[in-house]
Amino acid sequence: MNEFIISLTNTPTDELTLDFLKKAKREYAREHAMSSVPSNMQLLHTYHELVKSGAIQKNIALENVMKKRPIRSMSWIVSVQVLTKPFWCPGKCIFCPNDFTMPKSYINTEPGAMRALMNNFDPLKQVYNRLLSLTLTGHQTDKIEMIVLWGTWDVYPDDYKEEFVKGLYDACNTFPEYYNTVELTKNNKKSSHYSAQSDFSPEVPATIEESLTINETSNNRIIGLTVETRPEYVNDKNCQFWRKLWVTRLEMGIQSTDDDVLEANKRGHTIQTCREAVHKLRQYGFKFSVHLMPGLYKSTYEKDVKTFEDIYSDPYFKPDEIKFYPTSVIPNTELYDLYRNGEYKPLDTEMIKKLIRHTFLQIIPPYTRIKRLIRDIPSTEIVAWSNVTNLSQLTHKEILDQFRQSDEGKALYERMYANYRYCDSIDDYFAQQASHDDEQHIETYYIGNKPDTESFRTYVSLDTRTREIRQRYKKENWMSITPKPEDQVAILTVRKYKSSIWWEYFVSFEDELGYLYGFVRLCLPDDDKVVDFAGIGQWYAMIRELHVYGQLKGINTKDASTRRFSAQHKWFGSQLMQFAERQAASLGYAKLSVISGIGVKWYYKKIGYHEEWTYMVKTLS
Repeated sequence: MNEFIISLTNTPTDELTLDFLKKAKREYAREHAMSSVPSNMQLLHTYHELVKSGAIQKNIALENVMKKRPIRSMSWIVSVQVLTKPFWCPGKCIFCPNDFTMPKSYINTEPGAMRALMNNFDPLKQVYNRLLSLTLTGHQTDKIEMIVLWGTWDVYPDDYKEEFVKGLYDACNTFPEYYNTVELTKNNKKSSHYSAQSDFSPEVPATIEESLTINETSNNRIIGLTVETRPEYVNDKNCQFWRKLWVTRLEMGIQSTDDDVLEANKRGHTIQTCREAVHKLRQYGFKFSVHLMPGLYKSTYEKDVKTFEDIYSDPYFKPDEIKFYPTSVIPNTELYDLYRNGEYKPLDTEMIKKLIRHTFLQIIPPYTRIKRLIRDIPSTEIVAWSNVTNLSQLTHKEILDQFRQSDEGKALYERMYANYRYCDSIDDYFAQQASHDDEQHIETYYIGNKPDTESFRTYVSLDTRTREIRQRYKKENWMSITPKPEDQVAILTVRKYKSSIWWEYFVSFEDELGYLYGFVRLCLPDDDKVVDFAGIGQWYAMIRELHVYGQLKGINTKDASTRRFSAQHKWFGSQLMQFAERQAASLGYAKLSVISGIGVKWYYKKIGYHEEWTYMVKTLS
């Protein structure tokens, strides 16, 4: 198969499409009397052997068309999940499994947990294993979102936490060295079942500060770092320790906004504790994701609906991301005993689908992301509740089919475009901004082009994940789509909403149907809502997230000033940052502070930012 791969590497880049590859594989199989066409995994295996031997050069275009499960890196980054070692948990939640081989709340048959256990929870080995798997299946691993799983990170001793995170940075910094030592045998095709070599021992620096510095320019950079915690552990001391490690995002269980439900499930905190925790996260500029669990003991369908309504109406919440985890009954839990005794009845599949539908169509706003819908627990571990593991896809398809047969989808679009304002240019936008009052609703501005408020689209929720630009095209054609600049319309869109810290701006580039090219989360805190600390404080505006899904060769607008704005900054990231700077300056902020991952410091330095402790800061003119 070597000659076939070599011939593919000699193919012009613009001809390397999925259709071309399928046809070439069929012809190769026919010429060599093969019983079946070679799989992409077989091709990738041969390709990597040839690259390592020096027979061919690395070919990104070819890797892209051979890539397995391209969705893993379609957002231009890859996620790597690792687990910390088993440890005591302060929570007594009645629904949490108690697997002594795992950190509490995890089961050793979950995919990420299996990988952690196989590598003895060693951070280097877990990262090596995952990066190897991604590399062998054709994914680029230069930009990494690192996610450290377990519900209460903060109960570990500080020296363990620092050592563990140092191991993550060291693994990324030394992965090329590790990869060069791996013998790519046929068994390694199943890389998810591969344990990192126990005899590989890289040379790493003595301190985490040195490891961080190396990662700024390494081949595999951590651009975002996530840890999990409980609401009662969100305080100034922990926020500052997280930033010392360059943590950028927190995940936290809220589960319900009903105190009686929280108490019945032994959560150990009230909803007020959750409100204060989220407020503190905003003060330090963290991005955050909250977990919600409909179907808890002593809850009802009505209480679950109210939880979602509260989460998006209470200015202390309005999360950037949510994980939607319907309650499952797992053996060896208090909830299992209640279920077996007839004291608890979980939500059935139809009720969960009804709740998903209601939240999608009536509650979820355009600035949030549904990070996960249904937890990745094997169906064999679930005693009661729906064990339909693809419930998310089924529900989405059902709603979409109904959209096709009626005008129901238009109600969703109306919620997205309700009372929007159109601005001919950016100057026009700043001239007509509404005064900052106490209104709680979202104000939306479209700049340079008006959106299409009528045409059918394939999303059934307004969240950012379902509106990524890749979702507009069929997956099998995504890598080969090269639309002409004149066919593309990127509308600069501004959504302003009130949070506990004051005003937040979700600024995005969207096409005429609302599909996202990229966005920035800009936070404008009030004077009496800030924490005075290095890199943040009074008269500092904050950027909590910058994310770009794709790039355009040009932006087609009909307004001259908008075209000039676009032409000065080729990439969406720069355009969004420039707009955020102007927005903050227009309201009197002296500096703009970015909560940056260590791996993207170089980008912010390139556009005029300097380092103030662990934040990247620019003085506004």
